[in-house]
Amino acid sequence: MFGDNSEGFTNEIKIINYINSCRSFDLLNQNFKNFLSFLFDANLTRFSISAYKPKGQVKPDIGITINGITKFVSVKKGSGNSVHQEPLTVFESFLVAASVPPNSITYLKEFHYGDGSTNGNGGPRINATTWQANNPQKVFQMNRDFNNPYLLQALFNKFLFIGNIPDAPIVDVIYHGTINEGLWASRSEVISYLLSVNNTATNVHFSKLTYQVWNRNLNYNPNTSSRRHVMQVKWPSLTNDLLYIQRHRN
Repeated sequence: MFGDNSEGFTNEIKIINYINSCRSFDLLNQNFKNFLSFLFDANLTRFSISAYKPKGQVKPDIGITINGITKFVSVKKGSGNSVHQEPLTVFESFLVAASVPPNSITYLKEFHYGDGSTNGNGGPRINATTWQANNPQKVFQMNRDFNNPYLLQALFNKFLFIGNIPDAPIVDVIYHGTINEGLWASRSEVISYLLSVNNTATNVHFSKLTYQVWNRNLNYNPNTSSRRHVMQVKWPSLTNDLLYIQRHRN
């Protein structure tokens, strides 16, 4: 069901193999010495290190263990990063449980399908840009309700750090980059930053994160019809936002 992320997966495996080949903190390059010192908030000189890929559809991409302590990292690469994906029905249930006003949930389903229906069985389909331009008041109400600070915190945990699996490991830090260079920020830094942003954009968004359909299937391709029922969340400004957080870190 999920979209292709082969390049990102390859990058994760390269990082895991690099850490395991070094085996010692002292043998890491300066980029990863800096990153792991931040991740563990400790002087790691002379410590042994190991890394692994957590099992299942969990938010952490890498687990890193030093001195019996494991920290979890979400790894991103490139631009236009997709950070979450699930069936619209699952997301709708989450919004209902979070007491989001019913009108905004209905508007979201209308926007999602773009065919005048809330279930994908409507008339002619239009793209996201056209729907948003034709329905500015509905977009305004959705963004007002979705950007409630209490809801946003739950959304950030769902999209970025915890996901949908009970008792799954929780992301400690988001890392964007490769073995040789990267940007990073902790869970608390990311949440604080995203809550501080006043995003006045006219697209459907959650702070700096944007909502989209996996595939609106405007050409009625039967091979991708199931993707119409799946939502995605992207973080287009991830690199710039991590850079901002890193530059303003105390």
